[in-house]
Amino acid sequence: MIVRKLYHNPHSRPDGSLETMNLTRRRLFAALAGGSSLPLLVGTDGVSRVGAGHTASIDTSDDNSYLSLDGAALREPIAESEATITIDSQLEEVTVTTLNASAFEFDPTPPISLEEPVSVEVTLTDGQTGVVTDTVTIELEGPNVRAVVERPLHVEEDTVVDS
Repeated sequence: MIVRKLYHNPHSRPDGSLETMNLTRRRLFAALAGGSSLPLLVGTDGVSRVGAGHTASIDTSDDNSYLSLDGAALREPIAESEATITIDSQLEEVTVTTLNASAFEFDPTPPISLEEPVSVEVTLTDGQTGVVTDTVTIELEGPNVRAVVERPLHVEEDTVVDS
């Protein structure tokens, strides 16, 4: 397939006449491939570090896992006065370095050593009412491991009954 394109190039002919350029399928695909790879070269400013090598897998499925999160608030809305999550790890010398959710506050706050299971109280931040669901981010760090876990957390505001 040959596509002929007419273009005006006043620098190549003094009289300003029209020239033709053969645009073959190969040239068309080469131009498209070059244009599509440009964002890959330009759009990498968001990557600060690239690494290859080890892939980590953190098992969170049962009681004997490397990291376990437990608490009814991870499954269904729980009253704020009863909302806790328990964090445990079978890894040695692991510390919770981040425990964050915009709608919740946690006690204790990081850093939290996981030499034994830790129960963390969950309360709503100011201005939160009703049933609040937010994603809690938990980051663990140890000598040879770093893991980030995100789970939805559901807490219901305690209702105050006037007598």
